Amino acid sequence: MTVRPLGGKRLQGATRNHTVVTDRKTEDGGTDAGPTSGELLLLAMGSCAAGSLRSYLEQKGTSCRDLTVDVFFEPTGKFGVRDRIVIALGMDERLYASDPEGIRVAATSGGVNSRMKLGSEIEVRFTGRGGETGV
Repeated sequence: MTVRPLGGKRLQGATRNHTVVTDRKTEDGGTDAGPTSGELLLLAMGSCAAGSLRSYLEQKGTSCRDLTVDVFFEPTGKFGVRDRIVIALGMDERLYASDPEGIRVAATSGGVNSRMKLGSEIEVRFTGRGGETGV
């Protein structure tokens, strides 16, 4: 994955044969040409949860067609403490009630959410000139 500035607050990310533009909201000095980085993070987490839940439910022989996953930041109300990330599941109440712990575990078992939950280490490396990955 490579990210480069485009101008203004816009950035372009590329992976495989896909590109995504991120930007700030107009009230934050951007042009709203794309989602913010934080919105992409939440989208990745929602996609991860939905995919993991779909697999879990299908393995149990259960349909997931009514499944929705909303992900959002929720302020903790404490100074200096980061917002909590909430994964809110929309699904049949009886289905959830039949296996709440298994469903909660499945929602955070995928690659993105498990890394977030465990607090993956982040390392910053200098690789030289732009375009080099150093890998």
